[in-house]
Amino acid sequence: MQELTYEKAISRLEEIVSKLESNEIPLEDSIALFQEGIELSQYCDKKLKNIQEKVAQIYENGQLKEFQSEE
Repeated sequence: MQELTYEKAISRLEEIVSKLESNEIPLEDSIALFQEGIELSQYCDKKLKNIQEKVAQIYENGQLKEFQSEE
């Protein structure tokens, strides 16, 4: 899942939610989709927390700091 972008993960998560809400898939498939959705949700949460930390490093105490990219 590391190569997955945040935007692609959100898009897939929306697709999963739509499928689960449709109630047109077998229970076993629903469980697998639910598990994938949980993993994607955790992945997106981690990505957002990383971005928040980077923003906090850049903008601290109302002052813009020099940012050194880790990538």
